[in-house]
Amino acid sequence: MKDKEYTENLIARYLNGNCTREEQEELKVWIDESTDKKNEFLSIKDIWDSLNSPKERTAEQLALFYKNQYQKSKKSRIVLIRSFSAIAAILIIGLIFSVLVPLNTVKPTENLQVFSVPLGSRSKVILADGTEVSLNSGSELKYSSGFSSANRVVSLSGEGFFNVKSDPEHPFTVKTSDFDIKVTGTKFNVCSYPDNKFSTTTLAEGKIGLQMSGSLKVLNVAPGEKFQIDRETQKFSFSDADLESEIAWKDGEFIFRKIPFPELVQRLERCYDVKLNCSGSELQNYSFTGRFKNQETIWQVLDALKLTSPIDYQKTTFREFTITYKPLKDM
Repeated sequence: MKDKEYTENLIARYLNGNCTREEQEELKVWIDESTDKKNEFLSIKDIWDSLNSPKERTAEQLALFYKNQYQKSKKSRIVLIRSFSAIAAILIIGLIFSVLVPLNTVKPTENLQVFSVPLGSRSKVILADGTEVSLNSGSELKYSSGFSSANRVVSLSGEGFFNVKSDPEHPFTVKTSDFDIKVTGTKFNVCSYPDNKFSTTTLAEGKIGLQMSGSLKVLNVAPGEKFQIDRETQKFSFSDADLESEIAWKDGEFIFRKIPFPELVQRLERCYDVKLNCSGSELQNYSFTGRFKNQETIWQVLDALKLTSPIDYQKTTFREFTITYKPLKDM
């Protein structure tokens, strides 16, 4: 490929959907030449996606990219946060492609520390007691400025995987809008997005005690077990967990096994920070099974779905797509 400016303009045209087939092949060959070139492409794409404005033109987006690159070069990719009460936490910021860029926000509100993860991103927080929390796209973690090894209480909205530092004398509590989880030291996943029909927790190791909102009864969850509550009916159930698919997201992988298509759409919207509009009712009862790596773009994911599922799609705006039902052809 030619000089650096030509390469970046080619990447910009590709991300804007203006590349010819020959240019796409040229770009693919360039990306495959080395890990550094692949990382450069992913870095540009991450910043491009974060701009999230359908009105920008190629030249304008490139200008914003250069501005972001300059600002990013002046910042550390690992942010050490210290509150006035001597609480320390490390926020490792990474987009879906595991390229680290400073997009997350950490907001002290009165006596709270608030970690907010933008759509299309993932983050990792190391709390003062040594507990590690991986946060999924669109999630928020809160804890008081008094959080310490002896006062271990956090609140979660969204999805998080907790690797809790063991301390039998000081239980660790995760509060959600549907239930509280109390542990002494264990590994578990919690998914409690406000717009989800269900709220769940899956235990990977150890044991947890779960207390429903408004109830004094404590429910025990066993290793390899999944607890799920229907927010509308308040009915709950226990089942054997598919641990691989439940926690794959924290490592940048997406594994779906017979999930309803509307749920798949909801997850993809969060993971890639896009809007997917589904046309027609035929897909409402369709279930999907598949596996995606973190290197794949939303276009590659939709292309894969198009090949294996009864759908077609069209790009309507910069970050918006329309999905339509299209029966698969007989082989």
